[in-house]
Amino acid sequence: NEEKLSEDDDKQTISAYDGKQPDVPQHTNETYDYLPQDYALTELDLCAHIVIEDSSEKEILVKIDQVCVKQCDLRCLLDGAKWLKDDVINSYIYCIQEVHEQNKNDHKVYFENTFLAGLLKRDGKIGIHEATFMTKIVGNYLKHDMIHLPINIEHSHWYLACVNVEKSEIQVLDSLCWEHNRVDLTNTLQGLQYHLDILKTQENMNNHNWKDLDVTKWTITEQLHNPIQKDSSSCGLFMLKFMEYWTGHTLTHSITQENIIDFRYKLAAILLCWKTNTAQGDPNDVMLLESLDDENRPKPINSLSIEKRYQSLISVVSYMSVDELEGGLCNYIKSIGPAEILEKVWVQSSDPYPISLTLKRLQGMLNEELPMECDCFNLVIRKIMFDDIQTVKKRKGLISKHYLDMRFWMITDFGRHPTYRKKLDVEQLAYSVRSWPGIKYNVSSCKTIHIPIQANNGFILFVLAKDTRTVYILDPTPTDPIYQRNRYAKYVPKLLWISEHLPKAMSKACPGSTWNENIFLWHQQIISNIPIHNRELSGYLITLFMSTWDDEKLNLPFLKDGYELRKQILGKLLTFKKNECEVNMRAGVLDIINCIGNIQTNMNVKI
Repeated sequence: NEEKLSEDDDKQTISAYDGKQPDVPQHTNETYDYLPQDYALTELDLCAHIVIEDSSEKEILVKIDQVCVKQCDLRCLLDGAKWLKDDVINSYIYCIQEVHEQNKNDHKVYFENTFLAGLLKRDGKIGIHEATFMTKIVGNYLKHDMIHLPINIEHSHWYLACVNVEKSEIQVLDSLCWEHNRVDLTNTLQGLQYHLDILKTQENMNNHNWKDLDVTKWTITEQLHNPIQKDSSSCGLFMLKFMEYWTGHTLTHSITQENIIDFRYKLAAILLCWKTNTAQGDPNDVMLLESLDDENRPKPINSLSIEKRYQSLISVVSYMSVDELEGGLCNYIKSIGPAEILEKVWVQSSDPYPISLTLKRLQGMLNEELPMECDCFNLVIRKIMFDDIQTVKKRKGLISKHYLDMRFWMITDFGRHPTYRKKLDVEQLAYSVRSWPGIKYNVSSCKTIHIPIQANNGFILFVLAKDTRTVYILDPTPTDPIYQRNRYAKYVPKLLWISEHLPKAMSKACPGSTWNENIFLWHQQIISNIPIHNRELSGYLITLFMSTWDDEKLNLPFLKDGYELRKQILGKLLTFKKNECEVNMRAGVLDIINCIGNIQTNMNVKI
């Protein structure tokens, strides 16, 4: 097995850092100044874990070189199911680099960080034709024998690409052995090649030992052929160990899933207690490590330092993608536990009628076992409509799609026994189908009306197309076997109910319009080839269908899974410009939301 070293090989292997280094730390009450290979937790490590758990989420606990790691990001190391954050990865990369330089190895290795490796990938995608600051960094690569590049398959996986100058070879170490997906590596190497090509045109290019500067033509070799990762969250940890152990020919230590599980918890302590960690921290966070006699002594916080570090963080956040920002925001929301905070209203809109969403209800949107609440659904529909209105205003066009939210369906009292059904309030029903505020338009002139309904804990969408007199049925819920021979039978009671109540509403809202007709007599068409998921996700899918329906067809974006959709919709909901309760959000949350909103505005993206 190529992933494991034989016992004989292991005996002959010398650590790239310090072959005389003992397995047990000597300075358990101070700091780490080496990379321990024994992952048993010491008292120092346990104290570090306590500090991490008891610190505030925004507090920067680690600052190594220019990389800052907040408590909420460092906590991913204390949860075996979490992916590693970029800043956590980069912090340990700097630790590896420091030890490598400290031991003055003859073998010159360049350890690149995730941010700059990502810029190489970006350059490979878009192409560059003139020197940038990255060209100078690539020029520094030429002074080294190996360059370790962390490669990320977006939202999926980390692996290591080693540029081996001696062999003119790109060596891939992938804990999952995903040999089928090397697009990100190809783009990264292409970006590297662009900068090398620019360097070729410059003077003083002879002072290097690279035999071949055409890296895109180098052989790519997979160093592992059988997966050694057994879970879905440890790829970043494996990649760090590959960086630490790979010599260009072999791994100096064997790496197993069991090692990596232990390393995860050890890494949290290594970073917090690293010798060059210059994070000042909040004095209240480290009280456990101080004398008990001092516990009542006031401890001033360097607010200016915190402000500078916070602004530094926001400057980094501004370069992140919407997906990355939404992911971080959702992880933060899921981590909030105190009941008094969860009961705060984070999103509120009063026009055309009041809807308030507490943080607890927003948190529930990320729970894959829970269906979408009607208030959440209605506010998302409100945002879709208001976004459409803004687009129409900019383009000086006309509103062609009219969206109903769940009020229309709820007012009709579908499914309730006649004995317990409320008396129909026709005025309220008519109000639920009237035009939205923000722009003057007549519902009778709209080409389509979108009517969402809810039945049996699942959401379904009916799109009424006026010009063709067609009812399109979009149903993302599983079909009961009893309807296999006649799929339309499932929708007959619901269509009859709509055809009975819609004219009653439209007779007051749009008298004499096409929408007063009996839509049950219209042509009915079930849209096929739409994603079918569990009922809990159907509300989120219906909002997606409503926003992407155009010219009698769906234009669905690619989605990795149901959680990705939940995350995106929550992220977009938090950026609702008409939110009246932003004051209840923390400043850092608002900054991230503003970054997301700015990117969406620039890209002209709507939910």
